[in-house]
Amino acid sequence: MTYSHFRYFTVALLALTFTMTSCDDDTNVDSDIAGFLESNLADIDLGNIDVPMNYDLSGDLGPGSYSGQIRRLAQLAEIVDSSRNEPIYWDIAQAMELGGTMEGGFQSAEAQNTANSSSDLRSKIDELNFDNGNTSVADDFASLATNLVQSSQDNYTATASNGIAGMITTGTSRRHVDANGLEFIQILEKGLYGAIFYDQMVDDYLRPGQAGAENSAGNNQSAVSNYDSNGTDRQHRWDEAFGYFGANPNTYPNPNNTSNGDSQFIANYTFDFSDETESAFGISLAEGAMDAFITGRAILKAGEGFGPSDESTNEEAYEAARQDVKLYVEAGIAAAGYHYLNAAINDITVEDRLHHISEALAFIYSLSFNSTGQISSSEVHNALIALGWSSTDASLNGIYAINLWEVTDAQLQEAISRLDIGFPGFSTAGF
Repeated sequence: MTYSHFRYFTVALLALTFTMTSCDDDTNVDSDIAGFLESNLADIDLGNIDVPMNYDLSGDLGPGSYSGQIRRLAQLAEIVDSSRNEPIYWDIAQAMELGGTMEGGFQSAEAQNTANSSSDLRSKIDELNFDNGNTSVADDFASLATNLVQSSQDNYTATASNGIAGMITTGTSRRHVDANGLEFIQILEKGLYGAIFYDQMVDDYLRPGQAGAENSAGNNQSAVSNYDSNGTDRQHRWDEAFGYFGANPNTYPNPNNTSNGDSQFIANYTFDFSDETESAFGISLAEGAMDAFITGRAILKAGEGFGPSDESTNEEAYEAARQDVKLYVEAGIAAAGYHYLNAAINDITVEDRLHHISEALAFIYSLSFNSTGQISSSEVHNALIALGWSSTDASLNGIYAINLWEVTDAQLQEAISRLDIGFPGFSTAGF
C-alpha cells in the first residue's frame, strides 16, 4: 500500500467511525451532512503509481516549476506589509499593475526577481474575463487600493467612529477603516485570494484545457520546448495551480509549526481550520488538499510519454485528484468565512468586530470565484446581502453599501445560515 493509499484509507476509516458514533451522540455534527468532504480519491485504485511524501519537483516528480506564482505571492505579501505603515504613500494600484517592472517598487528578491520581471497581479485578477477584455474586477480592486492609499493619507491621524474614517486599535495593532468601518486592506488582501489565487487554481489551471486531458500539448515531452525546466504542459499547469496555494512543497502541513503549518495565504487558512474539520468530520482539509496535489502530480508524472501515442495518464485518478484539490481548498476558504463571522458575534469591542467582519466579507466574496464549487456565485451573493452588501451589485463595489458599525448579530447569523447551503455542518464545526 502506497503512502497515498494509506492516507486515504485512514481518512475513510475515521469518517466511518464518526458515522457510527455520531448517530447516538447529539453533541456531534451529523456526519451525513458533512459527507461532501469525503475524498474522491478514497475509492480509486492507483495501481503501481508511486506517490511521494511531498511535492518534490527536484526529485521524483520533476522537472517542474512555478516561479511566476512565487513572485505574485511575494508581491501581495509586500503590499500587505506596506499597509502597516501609516500614512501609505506607495501607489498600490500601480504596483499591482506594473509588478516586477516597477522601478523603486517591490523590494523583496522573490517579488522582484529580475530574471523574469514581467509578473504582475492586475492581469491575473479574474484572468479568463480579463483576457477577453473584461477588466471590471481588476478595475474594482485597483479602485479599492486607491481608496486605501487616499484615505490613509487623509485620515491617519483621526480616530475612527461611525461616519468618520480613521484608525482603530485591535490588540497591539492600529488599523485603518473608512467611514463605514470597512478595513480596506483586509478586503484587498483576502479578496485577492479569491480573484487571483483561487480563481487561477480552480477556474484556470485546473480546467480541462489546461492541466486536464483536453490540453492540446498533452502530457508528453515532445510537445514542449522547455520540458527540462517545466515538465510537460499538463504538469506545468498543475504546478502553477499548486504555486497559488501557497504551501511549502516539502513540509506542509507541518504540525510543529502551529502558526501556519509552513504556508501562507490560502494554504495558511486551510491549515488553520483543519483541526476543527478533523475533530468534527474526521478529515483534515490541509492534509486532503496536499495529498490531492501530490497525488495528482504523481499521476501526471507516471502517465507522461514522449509523444501522444506514448501517454498513459490514468484520467479517472487524475480527475479524482483534481476534484479533491477544488473541494478542500474551497472548504478552507469557507471555514475562514465561518470563523470570522463567529468571531464577530463573540467580539467584546466594536473595533475587533469591524476587523473580523471585514475579513469575513473578503473570504465569503472570494468563494464566488469558482464556477463549479459547493456554493454558487448567486448563493455567495445572498450570504453577502445578509450582511448589507448591495442586493443589486454582486461585484466588489457592492461592499460600499455596508455600514459595518451597524451590522447586527442577527445579520451575522443569517449569513452563516446562507453559507450552510453549500457547506452543511460547518455552522456547528467550531470554527
